[in-house]
Amino acid sequence: MKIDQTGLLKQNEKIYLKNATREISSLINSYNKMIDDIESSAELLAKNQREQAWQEMAKQVAHEIKNPLTPMRLTVQSFQRKFSEKDLDNKSKIEAFSQILIEQIDTMSNVANAFSDFATLPVPKLVSSDLVEVTRRSLEIFEKNKINFKTSKPIVMVKLDRTQWIRVITNLIQNALQAVPQGKKAKIKVKIEVLNTEVKIHFTDNGNGIPISIQKKVFEPKFTTKSKGMGLGLGIVKNIIDSHGGKIDYKTGEKGTTFSITLNL
Repeated sequence: MKIDQTGLLKQNEKIYLKNATREISSLINSYNKMIDDIESSAELLAKNQREQAWQEMAKQVAHEIKNPLTPMRLTVQSFQRKFSEKDLDNKSKIEAFSQILIEQIDTMSNVANAFSDFATLPVPKLVSSDLVEVTRRSLEIFEKNKINFKTSKPIVMVKLDRTQWIRVITNLIQNALQAVPQGKKAKIKVKIEVLNTEVKIHFTDNGNGIPISIQKKVFEPKFTTKSKGMGLGLGIVKNIIDSHGGKIDYKTGEKGTTFSITLNL
């Protein structure tokens, strides 16, 4: 029977019957009216879902475009403080300054391109890169007295999308800094550890740890324990690491949290 096949998400058909009795015609009219109501509800549901999807995309794009702005501002401020006309190393400093800004601008450009491609993150362009060099450069935009960087080897070659890796570093460091409560000096440790066939990158903060009740939600989109931000950072980080064929997990306690990324060599 058609009634058994009727549903909100189905292509429903009306019933047309010639020479039907009054009672049957009344039932058919009621059924056809129900079909009209279902179609109206389905159209409204689809409209709401489209609006919600675009809202979520807009939030993600806004978050990702805003994300590079903080390091760009810090870079400019740092350059202003350190710049001296008498410094003999001005040329190299200007080159490093320009390179950092260009990389962050590229990050914003990629996000804009992703939005034009229906708000999906770009497919990573994996190129053999020095993980140590890219990570060190990404950390230069943050205050040095808050970041401690160590590596077991001076050069570690892995296949990376450089722009996306900068985004990973920026998200994790900003998350680590925000995890430290006000009034406490932030001490963030970043360590690259080379193993047999893989490399691990650890990001350790000295915050108060992640409460047990919310630990399973850490990588969920829109999840956040902060008063500011959209809470998309860690979800985006996980997506990028997954696209690199890597893994990310964490350990947390009262003395802080460590996020660890594993990549294949």
